Amino acid sequence: MATEEHLEKHDRQIAAIRDLVLQGMRLCVETRKDIRTLATAQKRTEASLKAFIDSMRAGGNGHSKGKVDLR
Repeated sequence: MATEEHLEKHDRQIAAIRDLVLQGMRLCVETRKDIRTLATAQKRTEASLKAFIDSMRAGGNGHSKGKVDLR
């Protein structure tokens, strides 16, 4: 293998590695966005669940019989 062919082979390998790194970086950015979206949704779900549990503790129709203790 001539020196020039050898250099061309390495240049192609370096280009392929660069493309893999760039694709990996794009995936990391997308994953971070997805995680942020999930975290926001989780916070809303937790708030909604807490409100539901609090409403169950308070009773629903004013009668003390139906009161549920979730502690």
